[in-house]
Amino acid sequence: MVCPQSARLRSFQLLAPFCLVVLLCSTSRAQDSQPFALRLLNWPEAMQQAEGDAESDEKHREDNIETDRNSFTFSPFTPGRDRFIIESAYSYISIGQEGAKHSFPETVFRYGVADRLELRFGYNYEIGRASAAAEGDLGGNFGINAEQQVFYGFKYAVSRQKQRFRFMPHSAFLAQGHTPVGSIEGHTQIRMGYAWGWELPNGWTFDQGIRFGTDREREDGYTLWAPSAVLRIPFGREKRWFTHVEYFGLMTQAKEHDFSKQFIDTGLHYFITPDIEVGTVVAFGINNQTSGTLINVGFGIRF
Repeated sequence: MVCPQSARLRSFQLLAPFCLVVLLCSTSRAQDSQPFALRLLNWPEAMQQAEGDAESDEKHREDNIETDRNSFTFSPFTPGRDRFIIESAYSYISIGQEGAKHSFPETVFRYGVADRLELRFGYNYEIGRASAAAEGDLGGNFGINAEQQVFYGFKYAVSRQKQRFRFMPHSAFLAQGHTPVGSIEGHTQIRMGYAWGWELPNGWTFDQGIRFGTDREREDGYTLWAPSAVLRIPFGREKRWFTHVEYFGLMTQAKEHDFSKQFIDTGLHYFITPDIEVGTVVAFGINNQTSGTLINVGFGIRF
């Protein structure tokens, strides 16, 4: 005699494959009325479409220019092969008790020699009180303790966020040399950094970064660390406007008198065209060593 429970179990085992086939045949995507089971017969075309969707998703943030100057956290993107970006800005810096200084033109030339590799060259000049590494600038240059400087280096895009791997971030490595021009402090210093970030489902972007550098004050050589994180929020009918909220810090190591300076900044930016961005940034010190304000206004153009 067969147990009723065993019979029901055997009936379920026999019906389960049939139910699964029925479920697969009746399932369809919102944008595709073709049954899933039939689409399996055309899997090569389906794979090509998936790869196309991933490629389209990968290029979504690249539709508009991404400058390094609109926040302290540099962009995890490069211009792209044979693309050229010019960025420039002016900063008014009044931090601490030493008075104000002016930083300009904060010019950066970025050229894409490959899809993921860019070469970069720039120049900056500061007037006012003596330059202090405590602030740097918001042009993405992370300035050194010199009134005038040229800087040069490269950025390499390490990874890309894709539709099928949403947790894989966009990321890039940056390396620059900074050489003072017409300055007593005539020592070339280095800046290296890594930035990574994600485009969120609602269209916002969240990027983070960490930078390391060397500097010198008279005979006092030391190192600098600069962590940062920025949330960018697009708005407007065509998403041509965006604002942001950012934290960044500047800390020294092995300096005679170490400092730790913390900032919060926000801004407003506008895409005149997908290749031209203008915007302004306002930063505020949030600890005892950084009382004051930093204002930055600039633009970026892509060719």
